[in-house]
Amino acid sequence: MKKAFYIAILIVTTFLNNSCEDSFSPKADFKEKYILYCILNIDSSRQTATLLKSYDVDGYNPYINTESSFVSGAEIMIRQKNQVFFMRDTSAIIEGVSRYRSPIDFYYLDNFSSLINDSIEIIATLPTGKKLSGIAKAPERITFDGMSDRILPPEEKDLFTFLWDGPTSTRWYRPKLEFYYILNGVTKSKEIPVTYKLENGFWNPVYPAISNSNYVNFTVAALDSVFKQISEGDPNKSDYEILGAKLSLLVFNESLSNYYSTTNGFLDDFTIILDESDYTNIEGGLGVFGIYRQQLTGAIFTEEYIQSFGYTPGLN
Repeated sequence: MKKAFYIAILIVTTFLNNSCEDSFSPKADFKEKYILYCILNIDSSRQTATLLKSYDVDGYNPYINTESSFVSGAEIMIRQKNQVFFMRDTSAIIEGVSRYRSPIDFYYLDNFSSLINDSIEIIATLPTGKKLSGIAKAPERITFDGMSDRILPPEEKDLFTFLWDGPTSTRWYRPKLEFYYILNGVTKSKEIPVTYKLENGFWNPVYPAISNSNYVNFTVAALDSVFKQISEGDPNKSDYEILGAKLSLLVFNESLSNYYSTTNGFLDDFTIILDESDYTNIEGGLGVFGIYRQQLTGAIFTEEYIQSFGYTPGLN
């Protein structure tokens, strides 16, 4: 047994010594590439894009680079049939979102409008003449199902649900539920989590995630909790005038849905990535050209529920 153990050690040592003789580097030969990112909000006249190039550093730590890789002076055009919009480059200081010391550079336009049903094309022409391009189509409008809970809280149920008729195989969605109230003449809002989760002795809110489900469930217990929170420590409960609730739903188009599902959609708490996939729908380079839209629906609260907290109903 001991002899077999020594033989195994000898084999492993010989293998390691032979492996070390071969040169190995975690860095491949550097190839300059250009990256275009543009996510259109189909409901807004203001759109932004960013155009970057790959860079190399001495050593293996990419974070030692302190210079932005933004490509300025390019012509970026958004085209839909006979409509053409040209972007201009600018910069802004946005705290906490960049590791570079300088302001963040990007391209923008302020007069965008869409024909909605037709494909939209983006074309970026670099100062060198090189072109990057992408084509995307806006997501179709969805309708909210009549089975959604529009009067809150529902009777004798621990959950309330919003449903919509959008596809689930090629579309991803981001729901957000808020309720509105008036205090001292000022209208305020509070986001409602789907539930609360006990972590390290504290109850933390869990908000809706991006998913390809065509429904979202909320617990009545979570609704109770946020209703209590707005007046915590204030004995004058009747000063809080409760209005209604609004569910806003971001609907991603197919390319944006594919990008999210490729980079995030398959992950769970037990997944370990060994070879994360790259997604791009940009010709001539890398990046993502996607489109999303926002759709809204509402709900109201029963007077009995509002008054159970000492608040004042505001939609009479």
